[in-house]
Amino acid sequence: MISKTVEIVTQKLKEAFSPQAFELIDNSWQHAGHAGNTMGGSHLDIRITSEAFEGVSTLKRHRMVHEVLKNEMQGPVHALELTLRSPDEIEN
Repeated sequence: MISKTVEIVTQKLKEAFSPQAFELIDNSWQHAGHAGNTMGGSHLDIRITSEAFEGVSTLKRHRMVHEVLKNEMQGPVHALELTLRSPDEIEN
């Protein structure tokens, strides 16, 4: 079962970055009993390939994602693992 948080995060990121490739893995089960882990969606591994990241530093890419998810980061999302690439980085 996909958590509501995962659905919201997926929708927001797809709307913000129009990705050519998108993968979200909910690793919350690996953190059972940890603070911040409730009903899933607390520990997310997100992989995005998007033209929005073309010519943008890694730090700026992370900031872009955190800005889109600022409300979720204050609530249900406890940790993000991010792999953010431009299409050119995949092709080379």
